[in-house]
Amino acid sequence: MSDEETLEQLRRLKNTVMGASNRLRLLAGEFPPDDARALQESASALAETAQELDRLLARIRR
Repeated sequence: MSDEETLEQLRRLKNTVMGASNRLRLLAGEFPPDDARALQESASALAETAQELDRLLARIRR
């Protein structure tokens, strides 16, 4: 696999993680407060992971 293909896979993974975060935030409103809070926390952790992947990709591309 080429470096470009590997970077593209990382970019897509980052987008998938961010999408999962967004979906969890939306779904959280459908649950009781305690469960919603747990889903929001998971969504925040996923968003942070997506940001870390984005920074990693930027560093690799330099």
